[in-house]
Amino acid sequence: MILKNIAALLRICNTPASIISPFPFFAIAIFLASYNEFNYYGFQILLIGIFVSLLSNFAANLWNHCNDLKEDIAQGKKNILMHPSIQKIAIIIAVFLYVVSFFIVYQLSLEVQRPIYIYFLIWAMATWCYSDNIILKKVTGFRLKEHYIGEFITYGIAWPMYTLSIWSIYSEITIAGEIIIIAFFFFGISALLLKDLKDISGDRKAGLMTFGVVFSPSKLIQYSCYFMFIYYYIILNPFTLDHFNKGILIMIFPFAYFLKNTFFHMYIKNWTLDIGDLKALKSLGYSAYTSILLLGLSTFF
Repeated sequence: MILKNIAALLRICNTPASIISPFPFFAIAIFLASYNEFNYYGFQILLIGIFVSLLSNFAANLWNHCNDLKEDIAQGKKNILMHPSIQKIAIIIAVFLYVVSFFIVYQLSLEVQRPIYIYFLIWAMATWCYSDNIILKKVTGFRLKEHYIGEFITYGIAWPMYTLSIWSIYSEITIAGEIIIIAFFFFGISALLLKDLKDISGDRKAGLMTFGVVFSPSKLIQYSCYFMFIYYYIILNPFTLDHFNKGILIMIFPFAYFLKNTFFHMYIKNWTLDIGDLKALKSLGYSAYTSILLLGLSTFF
């Protein structure tokens, strides 16, 4: 029974699956894009970056689910956190993971003499406040996650700060790093606009004002595509290419795939969404994952 509960909590820690976990595409790609020396020390730094990214993501996901029980019930979802005793244990674990990951980052900041912990703390505070339905909601009467403005502010802060944190674990901030940090702001907003599509009815029943409730699915897909286009353009435009090695041009392939299978497909239809467009939405996801993978691999070309 104990092992079953542990397995269930681990699944929650990795839900939703992303470029960060369960497989650390993001941490590896940022390492390859930022770190030039492939030696024993570099391998150690890579492992630390992966560990921090997974641990912190587990913390954010678990904390988010612990605070989402009202919405989950409205959507007819069931999970192990609906048992009060297990929810309390999960909250303690989430806090522990936040604290441990911050402690590791703080110690690393002292070692490499970079203010990584400041960027990471901003990310941690943003994700904590975004999900919190237990403390801040009772004090302020407002939860960032329940309103699209709160969602936009949180993602607009969290994605750049998280990217900055992971990059700084590996290297000093360079112009290439700044470009990637800006690019991932648009990447994160693109993901945000689509994340609530599957939960629209549940969010509406729970009385939330999320992007999925306030805006039509067609509009969300349209602007998600615009933000994804900007993400690619920031990395691949002539003014920024000089700050990467030539291998970065390999990202043209997922960009072209996205344009063909999602952007132009939906543009021709005037962004009108129907059941047959599931493939186009999946293509957006495939393009995003592939771009992260090739961002790292571009170092070898």
